[in-house]
Amino acid sequence: MSDTTNNLNQTESTYSKRAKRWKIVIVGLIAALVITVIVSLNIGYAFISYSDILTYFGTRIPGVNNFIDTASFSREQLANQTIILDVRLPRILSALIIGAALSASGTLFQGVFKNPMADPYVLGVSAGASVGAGVAILWGAGISFLGFPIVPIAAFLSALVTIFFVYNISRLGTRVPEMSLLLTGIAVSIFLAAIFQAMQFMTTDHKLNLLVNWQIGSITNVGWTNWWSVLPFILVSIILTYIYARDLNMISLGEDTAQHLGVNTERTKKILLVLGSIMTAAAVSISGLIGFVGLMIPHITRLLVGPDHRLLIPASAIVGSIYLILCDNLARSIGGPTEIPVGIITALAGGPFLVFLLRRSKQKYRM
Repeated sequence: MSDTTNNLNQTESTYSKRAKRWKIVIVGLIAALVITVIVSLNIGYAFISYSDILTYFGTRIPGVNNFIDTASFSREQLANQTIILDVRLPRILSALIIGAALSASGTLFQGVFKNPMADPYVLGVSAGASVGAGVAILWGAGISFLGFPIVPIAAFLSALVTIFFVYNISRLGTRVPEMSLLLTGIAVSIFLAAIFQAMQFMTTDHKLNLLVNWQIGSITNVGWTNWWSVLPFILVSIILTYIYARDLNMISLGEDTAQHLGVNTERTKKILLVLGSIMTAAAVSISGLIGFVGLMIPHITRLLVGPDHRLLIPASAIVGSIYLILCDNLARSIGGPTEIPVGIITALAGGPFLVFLLRRSKQKYRM
């Protein structure tokens, strides 16, 4: 009896120390994210001082705005206020939630499939969103629904329909084999990618540029309406994913082990795949196909904090936010007045990283 009690006390003590360390890590990452957001507001073609930025924020804070005389603002100050509050801030916050969504979903998919090469687009979400966005761009541009642009709505719904289709094709009775799901996702992605390419081939006017920008991935024109439209889906999905972090730990050890420990593996995998797909669909619906974030960030974060998904999921979301904000800062500063789509920056960084992963896996296989 005493041995059991000692083991229990030791386990509780170990978990308490680990939880304390987790809190320090998360608080440190959140502080780094806040600093990144503040610094990013000062980055751009137009230089705006931090004192002016604080003043512009004060004009939107009830109580504080009573002490700021906006009538005395010069024309340049009014223009800078618009740049900060209506251009840079929604763009930075959009990069924040898109990076968090892609990184968290990438962590989730790598855990569910037990495959380090899995990413948020593996089940055809990106291809489905592309077709929906392409249809809206070509034949529904300018249309809105309840005040929201039709393109992100069409992309989001098309992505969800694609996931539903892939899942049902892959299902064998009450089970969904992982290999069947992956292969079906690849097949459907190739088919839908061909449809999207056909759309590009048939388009000769300015809409072709919109299709190309979508395929590259950009948050240049993302505003407050886009941000608010996807925030609930991404935020709720990340929270629910974290609730299943312990079960995901068990599944990563093997489904037989997870079942012996009381985890309903099939039900848990279904829920996690749906949550990951919703996050990915919401992110790409406003930004297009920003690649490699969901592949790179989980690996980088795993090196920093370890494989426990209770820490890995929130840490990946924060690191992904920081990473995409920094990439967007680079995209909107290195080209001067002409901005580079952020998808190009992430691809340039992600390509070599993927080669590194492949070589690392090859070396482990040889050993």
